[in-house]
Amino acid sequence: MDKMPIINNIRMGETLPSGPKSGAGGVEPEKLKKACTEFEALFIQEILKFMRQTIPQSGLAGPGAGKEVYQSLMDQELSKNLAKKGGLRIGEMVYRQMVRKEEKKTPSPGPMNPLPPMKSEPEEK
Repeated sequence: MDKMPIINNIRMGETLPSGPKSGAGGVEPEKLKKACTEFEALFIQEILKFMRQTIPQSGLAGPGAGKEVYQSLMDQELSKNLAKKGGLRIGEMVYRQMVRKEEKKTPSPGPMNPLPPMKSEPEEK
């Protein structure tokens, strides 16, 4: 199978094809929800990382690469669990915004659709 960027496979004005379980705009709701939850988890993980940088280091645990790796893995799992349970509700907001955008009938101008679709003019006789 040829590996081409998706841009080469879509003509201007076309939208992505809908799958069997796709919503109105061609996006599968479950996949979109999962992606939004993963985005929220990544966001929470970055917040935790920067919060930990503001805390003064104590000499109790001592410095070491093992501590940093363990802390990073713990933050990753904590952020995943927080995002799955609703967390900051960022994933939910992103999901709603993406669904609203997909429900629009006319594709918006952008890299995939640089110009809005042309309106056909009535023929004069």
